Amino acid sequence: MGQVLYGECVRSGEAMAVRISDLACIGCAVETDASAVDLEGELTVWIGAMGPFAATATRSGGRHHAVRFVQPLDDQIVLHFAPA
Repeated sequence: MGQVLYGECVRSGEAMAVRISDLACIGCAVETDASAVDLEGELTVWIGAMGPFAATATRSGGRHHAVRFVQPLDDQIVLHFAPA
């Protein structure tokens, strides 16, 4: 999984704490604590205190979702969160 960041996904007014991995300009992977949580569809993503970033999520199995940003993140945002 690599580096894990903490953030939040907001969908239909409901916020859900998530773990973010594989952060790239076009998307990332998110994991929730509850397998019953449905994040599929349009949502916004907060990465730490940065956001909101409009995105679309699809379930990739269990508690895992693949997220694609509507607009690619700026390279500087991805570099900010890159491992030292």
